[in-house]
Amino acid sequence: MSVPLPEHEYAYDVCLSFASEQREYVEQVAHALREAGLRFYYANDAQASLWGKELPEHLDDVYRRSALFCVMFVSAAYAAKVWTTHERRSAQARALADPDEYLLPVRFDDTELPGLRPTLGYVDALSTPPERLVALLREKLRLREPSPQRSEAVLAAVPSASRQRAPRPGETVWRVTTGGLVQSSPRVCDGTVYFGSGDCRVWAVEAETGAVRWSVATGGAVWSTPAVADGSVYVGSQDRNVYALDAVTGRERWRITTGAAVWSSPAAVDGTVFVGSRDHHLYAIRAASGHERWRFPTAGDVDSSPVVSDDTVYVGSDDRCLWALDARTGRARWRFRTGDVVRSSPAVHGRSVYVGSDDGFLHAVDVETGAGRWRYRTGGRVRSSPAVAGGTVYVGSHDGNLYALDAATGEERWWKRVGEWLQASPTVVDGTVFLGSDDHGLWALDAVTGEFRRRCETDSVVLTRPAVFGRIACVGGQDGIVRAVRV
Repeated sequence: MSVPLPEHEYAYDVCLSFASEQREYVEQVAHALREAGLRFYYANDAQASLWGKELPEHLDDVYRRSALFCVMFVSAAYAAKVWTTHERRSAQARALADPDEYLLPVRFDDTELPGLRPTLGYVDALSTPPERLVALLREKLRLREPSPQRSEAVLAAVPSASRQRAPRPGETVWRVTTGGLVQSSPRVCDGTVYFGSGDCRVWAVEAETGAVRWSVATGGAVWSTPAVADGSVYVGSQDRNVYALDAVTGRERWRITTGAAVWSSPAAVDGTVFVGSRDHHLYAIRAASGHERWRFPTAGDVDSSPVVSDDTVYVGSDDRCLWALDARTGRARWRFRTGDVVRSSPAVHGRSVYVGSDDGFLHAVDVETGAGRWRYRTGGRVRSSPAVAGGTVYVGSHDGNLYALDAATGEERWWKRVGEWLQASPTVVDGTVFLGSDDHGLWALDAVTGEFRRRCETDSVVLTRPAVFGRIACVGGQDGIVRAVRV
């Protein structure tokens, strides 16, 4: 069996394996890789060099020996093609021989490929713009460089401030290193921080020190943010299950299987757990037993996380709609149609429910009638979930800006550029807006004026909504580390 070359001898940082049906997306990825100055193998750029070559041998050399990483764009079309099968087999042979990560799946659907483990962490193409995918690749390449961080024990909480003094603002108080990227937002309850990771585990750590209390394996990556209620932790997984775990011990109390991956974060209210699935349904589950009360069908994936207010459940769907459902029966009360998929999670305040859409707008909708009250156009998709405080709605956009809007009228109060794209959601506490960014920072801004207060370095893209308790903000990163930062 061939042995991979040493890292400094690789011809490419990354090779791309894809079907022609995904060419439009991959072409944008290739453009962003080019702009980033990365070395990559892209078949469209290699037509002249491929001309006249024995393709099976050449492709085997590329996908087995020539790159540090292989990005595999998985779809039904990819599984059916002859040449992608050659590429996949060579890449999988390399992955078996390489002790480091090599295969990086990017999924357009749930197609199963022979030899590709369903537990292998992946990026969802439908929710990840090409420029973000390249940012993830750059972070992955950085993590492969020798670094003291990589030698830390996976389960170790590492206090980084001296115990002889209180940590200064901006300092990391503790950090916990997981085995995969963290886009499950930390949830703090009774002195414990709960979160999921791309390493397929749900974690519980001590809020004060970061000491690990327990971690529990699921059968897939955990992007869902846990809900904690009545001594249980409720969370979804890419293995299609929703889990109920004992909050103290992590012991599984029940699980319920949906028809597809669960990205949505549960809401646990009055003995019922509400959660969406990529099988196009919103589920209502009895919290005590795990038995299904009802399910509601939409016409698209339900990645949006539900919110419950006054016996009504509000949730977005990839069918472009914001839905309002009777919490007891699951019957639709109304739906509001936007111009694109709704993966932002709604926020209810007064007579309005606020939600972002991939159409670039933040929408304000009447909670009783479902009529639009106002909408505000940003410069990019709005997958950030809004926060409402003091009569102001705060939301991020893929244009890299954080917006503050009058909750009643939608009038712009201020905006602040804090990165290149924003998918993380803001948290507002005591007159300060906290927001993680792709610029490897945690920002703190004055909620009234937008004036800069502080930026804390996180050494990684921040993918989660900050959990703020006391003078600590806790965030998860693309590098797989959850950090508690003094703010």
